[in-house]
Order: sequence, then structure tokens, then C-alpha cells
Amino acid sequence: MWFNGTEMTENSNSLPKDIEFKDDWDTSALRVLVDARCHEGRKPSHLFLGRNESRLLKLHLGKAFGDEAVSTFNDLYYMGMLVVELNTDSCVRVAGEKFMDKLEKSGFEIKDWKDDDFSEWDLHFG
Repeated sequence: MWFNGTEMTENSNSLPKDIEFKDDWDTSALRVLVDARCHEGRKPSHLFLGRNESRLLKLHLGKAFGDEAVSTFNDLYYMGMLVVELNTDSCVRVAGEKFMDKLEKSGFEIKDWKDDDFSEWDLHFG
């Protein structure tokens, strides 16, 4: 499987993590991470989760909205980020940059943009 030009094995457990959750979903820790990225000038557009963190998020949302409320992460946004489940045991990464933020930063002048500036999948890890 390939993602953003990088080959990922079926069960890659060596993916870098921004933060690590053990037994519970930690919204506060995720908020601190997102705020730090925003202060760096990048508002993340995607939240990548491994299987363990996906389970923790489903339990967390189930407590708030009922167990049946979240059966899948298709088109699910959490804290303004699209949730993407990865085929790995554990991972929490935030990446990408919201398109409108890029557009606003440019003063809505798109004449100097390159084709890849319009790509939703231009994800920034780091």
C-alpha cells in the first residue's frame, strides 16, 4: 500500500506518532497538539489513527452520543479534521493544511499558486 509517496506495509507498526494514547482517548492532549501546529502556521486537516486509537475514539464518542452513533469513520470529522483509520496497531498523527487557510494566507491571490497547492493530500508531517 502507498500513501503520499511512501510505501506502507500491511501492518506497519513503525509509523511515527505525534502523541500516544494508552487506555483512554485524550481530547486535551490532541487539542494541545493541534494548537501547537496552528501556532506554527498550519491548521491540520486530517487526523490519522491506528486501530487502537480508532477504538478509543469510538468509545469516547459512544459515551457522548450512544454506542450506535459511530459505526464507521467514513466522512467523520473530529475537532475539524477528517478522521482516517490506518491499517496499523497504533498511530496518532495530525497532518495536512486546510485549503481555506492557505487561500486566506495568500490574500486570495491564487495567480502564483502551483498545481500542488490545490491538492488536499499535500500532507505535512513534522
